[in-house]
Amino acid sequence: MSTRTTAVAAAGLAVLLAAVGCGRDDRAAAAPAEVRPAACRTDLLSWRLTRLPGRPHHPAATLGATLRSARSCAFDGYPELDVYVGKGPDVPARPEKGAGPVRVELHPGHTLEFPVFYAPSALPDGSCYLRADTTPSISVRAPHAHDGSLLRLSDARGHAERMQVCGTGMRLGSPRLR
Repeated sequence: MSTRTTAVAAAGLAVLLAAVGCGRDDRAAAAPAEVRPAACRTDLLSWRLTRLPGRPHHPAATLGATLRSARSCAFDGYPELDVYVGKGPDVPARPEKGAGPVRVELHPGHTLEFPVFYAPSALPDGSCYLRADTTPSISVRAPHAHDGSLLRLSDARGHAERMQVCGTGMRLGSPRLR
């Protein structure tokens, strides 16, 4: 074999070995692969919507999701919260502008709480989009889930209250893990 052929073969082998080894970390290869938990399902969570005392520029309620399962789950995104009257008007909650992404591994017994911003009292002109006397329903669904659950609004002591949304929108703030 000529010197030139040997040099070209050696260079080709070096390029091939560099390409195969590029980005490889022997420590990562030796460690077992981390298994991400399955997505949280609505039925595995205990939901709670709690009305807070009325203070301007503060959340009107908190939406809590407590994991009842014995296994952790991945809560990736914002829950879907909707207040509606039959087939009539509804007010869905949307993430607040500037609220960061939600990617939380929820462990058994832990709670993820979302502040809910909306106008619970009549507007200055006396109007409300969904009045309490129409008995609105409240539904909630975990992110990316197909199953939903009905929910009730309660005060801090757990007493049921009728939901009233006087603005045309609800916002979900960034969650806290408890």
